[in-house]
Amino acid sequence: MTRAAALACALMASTAVLAADDLRTQAEQRISLVARLVADSPAAQRIASSGQSAAISHLDESRLHLSRAQDAFKASDYALARRAADEALLHLGHARRNVPDAPARQHSLRQRQEQQQAALEHLLDAWRERVVASGNAVDGELLDATGQIGAAHMLGQSGRHEEALRQLSAAQAMLVRGMGRTYANARDLDYTARAGTPVESYRLETAQHAAMVDLLPVAIAQMKPRPDALALIERYRQSADALHTQAQRSYARGDTAAALDSLRSAALYLQRALAAAGVITPLPTDDKP
Repeated sequence: MTRAAALACALMASTAVLAADDLRTQAEQRISLVARLVADSPAAQRIASSGQSAAISHLDESRLHLSRAQDAFKASDYALARRAADEALLHLGHARRNVPDAPARQHSLRQRQEQQQAALEHLLDAWRERVVASGNAVDGELLDATGQIGAAHMLGQSGRHEEALRQLSAAQAMLVRGMGRTYANARDLDYTARAGTPVESYRLETAQHAAMVDLLPVAIAQMKPRPDALALIERYRQSADALHTQAQRSYARGDTAAALDSLRSAALYLQRALAAAGVITPLPTDDKP
């Protein structure tokens, strides 16, 4: 054998040894991980005491594959040991998904409740301001929605987040119906009485625009429009956003009349978006302040 061939053989042998060592290390690490997870981990204890037959079955399968992995490792069959350990991890993952971590689930529910509560409270304020601005009597459903949102807050404080979310869902339905009715029954703003200057008119129009912007996602969530309607809603919303930005720029330049024109055009697109979602609002007149 030449020196070059001998070196090549030695290199191949060294590579094979390194590969075997790497495979052995991988198998050993996986087995160690599975052994810890199925022995005394909080997840394993939660699964074992859950009463969920599917989860417990997966946990048992995980232990069985762990035993096979350990036997294969002792027999120096590291490839089989790693495969068996991977199977054990797979079954353990299925078991854990069948029995969610209660604290993590509670945390997720609390986050959802807090986010939804904040959005609905903001929308409730917009509805209340709209009723006051219109000079109409307070809507009974507004009072009911206020009560539902308050009850949800109390439930959340006591950790009953699922019940709180159900209360918020009921309040959301009331908000959609009530705000739609308020807009549908509202008279056009009397700018001579309530908006003595174009600047006041702009502020009133801006408040109305914000209320409709807040109403749109709630209307979508509650009415669940079809995909084609959702696409139409999105086009209308984008047009309204562009016009609202244009209005802000005009107002910043001191051109309040142009800003009002852009805001009213934006309102038309928002009303069309709301109509596509199932909430009918009145179209504004062309009267100028």
